[in-house]
Amino acid sequence: MRILYLYTELMGYNLPVLRQLVERYGASIDVIHWNRNKLTPYKPDAIPGVTFHERSALTPAEMVEFALKLSPQVVYITAWMDRGYFPVARALKARGVPVVTGLDSQWTGSLRQRLGAQLVRWVYKPRYFSHVWVPGPLQFEYAARIGFHKDEVICNLLTGDSALFSRAARARASLAPGGYPHAFLFVGRFAQDKGIDILVNAYDIYRQRYGGSWGLTCVGNGPMQSLLDNHPGVVVEPFLSQPKLVELALRAGAFVLPSRYEPWGVVVHEFAAAGMPLILSGRVGARLQFLIDGYNGYTIPGDTAEGLAATMHRLSTLDDARLIDMGAASARLAQAITPELAAASLMSVVGSGVTEVGNG
Repeated sequence: MRILYLYTELMGYNLPVLRQLVERYGASIDVIHWNRNKLTPYKPDAIPGVTFHERSALTPAEMVEFALKLSPQVVYITAWMDRGYFPVARALKARGVPVVTGLDSQWTGSLRQRLGAQLVRWVYKPRYFSHVWVPGPLQFEYAARIGFHKDEVICNLLTGDSALFSRAARARASLAPGGYPHAFLFVGRFAQDKGIDILVNAYDIYRQRYGGSWGLTCVGNGPMQSLLDNHPGVVVEPFLSQPKLVELALRAGAFVLPSRYEPWGVVVHEFAAAGMPLILSGRVGARLQFLIDGYNGYTIPGDTAEGLAATMHRLSTLDDARLIDMGAASARLAQAITPELAAASLMSVVGSGVTEVGNG
């Protein structure tokens, strides 16, 4: 089984799915990925059975030649914005190879989306793609709008490393009385679309108006870091590896993501799996999958700093036993998607000839 990935920027959460494809299906995987103009400094670790190729080293013509020689049984293409990948998709689809495109955007019905949907339906889909891979219901609607039939849509596109992050959930469940960490945690880009300014303003309101005592740790990088540096009560950490994030999860009591725009948000899955209560904006795509209001956290009213501050106060005044129960609920919801399920979903497009060779 040979698989070709045509990818944008790899992240740590991609690797568990690749490992599952190798270990469960005996796959040999070639991944062409962006190595320039990246948003994070992440570099993938070596994985037996997976070969990484830097995108900048290959022209479109060279990629087509490489792909035809490779003769994969399935192709996954995530980079619609990289037109250099399209000739590869077209050449392989013409040979009958399943070409699966990823789609994590939410359907909003904007004029731009409606016009783009017609272009994809009548040009891109018949020319380049056989299937679409989506993470959740908001993206399923988008897939239908751009012309994919139900039997051409597969689910479980995006998954955190649930096995790794669940270590934090198990440790959290055995916390001693009074040992629950009273701190909020944000992980992501320090940028406007992530609502980092909303978070800072809300945290000030939480401390000043509500007399809130919980700390705030922000992990990442980005153009708005100056809002966080030397801010009272705020601890800033650089971009961290996933094992380091698991350690950090044990020192925080709730995960906060006030994004203005978040098509999905794998980070929500990760910290749900870590057994943390969640506070999310209504614009986070993964919210429908991993947050039930009042059960394992809260949606931010109005997606405003005032609403977030009130929600931070509401959650931080709960007793530790209730917070532990909320975290356990998050961990249960996180089991809905795993790297194993994501890998199986991709393999489903190949047909009945695919068999597992191991148990992962």
